[in-house]
Amino acid sequence: KPYPHWAMDNQWKRIRAAGEVDIPEGMVLYGNRHFFASNCLSNGIPITDVAEWMGHKSLDITLKIYRHLMPGSIGRAAQVLDMALAA
Repeated sequence: KPYPHWAMDNQWKRIRAAGEVDIPEGMVLYGNRHFFASNCLSNGIPITDVAEWMGHKSLDITLKIYRHLMPGSIGRAAQVLDMALAA
């Protein structure tokens, strides 16, 4: 089960307030979440796994936000279907 967003936000605020870590001004916790998902998808991790890890209620949410990070996925899907039909 995903970690509650409010709990993560509280920890982020505590870390920033302590001033022990150099966090650039304007950097928000949500940016780290987006960085994680973007890196996963850009490195070939299936979107179904990323959607589950992100705690999205449906795959459609993940696709709407991150589909642009999966270049060539339609082409790969077409190749798989072509090979299956040729068999």
